[in-house]
Amino acid sequence: MIAKITPLLRMPSNLDLFDYLVLDEMQGKIKIGQLVSIPWQNRKLPGVVLSLEENFPTCTQGGIKGGSFRIRPIDNIIDENPVLSNAQMKLIKTFSEYYFCTQGYVARLITPDKPKRKIRPQKTYDLGLRLHNFTISKSQLKDLNDSLVSLRGRLLPTLAIPSSTHCALDTGLPRRPEYRTPGNDMVIQDVSSFIWLILSLIKETKGQVLVMFPTIDLINAIASVVQKKCSDKLAVIHSELSMTQYWNQYQKILTGEGKIILSTRQGVFLPILDNSKIIFFESTSQDFKQYDQHPRYDARIAASWVSRITNSDLIFASSSESLLVRHPLGILGAGSERGYCRVKGYTKLSSACNIKTQTKLIDMKQEMSKKDFSIIADSVLDNIKKIIAQNKKVLIISLRQDADQGVSVNKIAEILTNQIKNCTISTKYDSNQSFDILVTTAYPLEALKLSSLKHKFGLAIFASIEPLLAIPDFRSGERAFNRLNFWKIMCAELQIEQIILQSYSPENSAIRAFAYGEVESFFKSELDHRKQLNYPPFGQLIKLSLSRHSEQGEAEVKNLVDNVRALLTRSFPTESASQDDASILGPFKDKKNQQSLLIKTSKDTDLKIMKSLPHGWTIDRDPENIL
Repeated sequence: MIAKITPLLRMPSNLDLFDYLVLDEMQGKIKIGQLVSIPWQNRKLPGVVLSLEENFPTCTQGGIKGGSFRIRPIDNIIDENPVLSNAQMKLIKTFSEYYFCTQGYVARLITPDKPKRKIRPQKTYDLGLRLHNFTISKSQLKDLNDSLVSLRGRLLPTLAIPSSTHCALDTGLPRRPEYRTPGNDMVIQDVSSFIWLILSLIKETKGQVLVMFPTIDLINAIASVVQKKCSDKLAVIHSELSMTQYWNQYQKILTGEGKIILSTRQGVFLPILDNSKIIFFESTSQDFKQYDQHPRYDARIAASWVSRITNSDLIFASSSESLLVRHPLGILGAGSERGYCRVKGYTKLSSACNIKTQTKLIDMKQEMSKKDFSIIADSVLDNIKKIIAQNKKVLIISLRQDADQGVSVNKIAEILTNQIKNCTISTKYDSNQSFDILVTTAYPLEALKLSSLKHKFGLAIFASIEPLLAIPDFRSGERAFNRLNFWKIMCAELQIEQIILQSYSPENSAIRAFAYGEVESFFKSELDHRKQLNYPPFGQLIKLSLSRHSEQGEAEVKNLVDNVRALLTRSFPTESASQDDASILGPFKDKKNQQSLLIKTSKDTDLKIMKSLPHGWTIDRDPENIL
């Protein structure tokens, strides 16, 4: 018997599986997904078994020579229990085809390292975290339960997927499937109601509840609340865990002991049980897309595959309604071609309290016409003084800490220090520090660092959103809209009743959608623009970037780019002017100063050529940022 094994060490992404001999004494014991010890060069390494084949004679010792090579035997089985589940094995296959990498590379990515020392079992994981101030108003419980009933009605049953239609093996692209799991969109009003939701879903879920967050800070803030309610049923997964901590948490999930799992985007690779629930918190965040390592996967796409494989419900919870929900056909377009789809419409989760946050827009263009123009408008300054007089705190958010020109934390603090006397202004949040006005970047608000000051703030000011709108990307307006809404629910969590947005682009449709609720108009203009340019959700994008080595000159780099562009042009004929044809844009330099090409297509193009690109090219399928 031959075992196809990938060694668990850093290797080039194009290296896949290696053949190892299964000795007679291991027959009947060896299993797919097991960790085994294998000879590698002159040392022993752990590896994971991905498949077994019977088409080779057995042997009791040594190895079998064949031609000029020698098949070496497996040394021993490290753990009798497979470390990868059947569902993970199916995910590896689909993932590798969609993201143009080998199955061995994906297996190395998702298989946990087993600590060499003896592992002490842990029933609970000592989080050592602050307790988030989680509160639900009794008057809101009826509305929250009504929201839960509405969500249950939208959770459609998953249809079984025949293995022959699981994915398109010949193209590496999941075709428009006849069997698909819809993603259910939910708009949330604050964090406390979301915590209430996941605690409620735990009670009625047969499998597990996997909740993915865009940042570790959010996990740290919410994990303490969940652990208090669920005790040893909680499992936490993120990159800051030690090897032993990660292994313990992984085993807790694999055995089913962990019923509620909080994770970053890597949670899509976990061995969750069938009939689970997969939930994204702030699903519109670009942090769910891998951006700095290969493969550049999108956790939301991978989660759709996991939901199909495990017959699990998939919920996209966000402060903003998804643009895909407003797509005229609901689930067609790139939503299906990218491997996931959305149901038209959404569930609105009621807030945890009955306080309504009011939003006011300040036109900074008019302010600029004043002789004594300031980056803090006069009316905003008056509001700040009123709030301080009421013994409430003021929160001011700027996207930049410092800048030579424009709006920044330090510049705002300098202006307020000169304009408002007898008040304490802080530019860095410290739980032990007293202040009247906190001027900061968005981090403390987005990471729930201010939860101990619930009820203490009377006003939040978003000093400027223009740096996001200025990014030359087709998603810049959507990102600004989503970011503003995220800040709003974080303010609602702190029970801040008033928000003021200063904008130098008050006519921008994203700004008006946030300030005045003109969401329908904003989404229509966004979709019309994207349809005209064949951008998602009407088309799909693939960005190719060349990692330049220091010894390569400009001429050599240009030659490499030209060769790849010619190769792609031959693979994607574009003689017709039809919108269905693929087009290749570039080369251009991205923000990392890398030579890049952009492929734009709206049909199931044969993309096998992507697996044949020369070494040094990074493939970013469905890029969050073109530049």
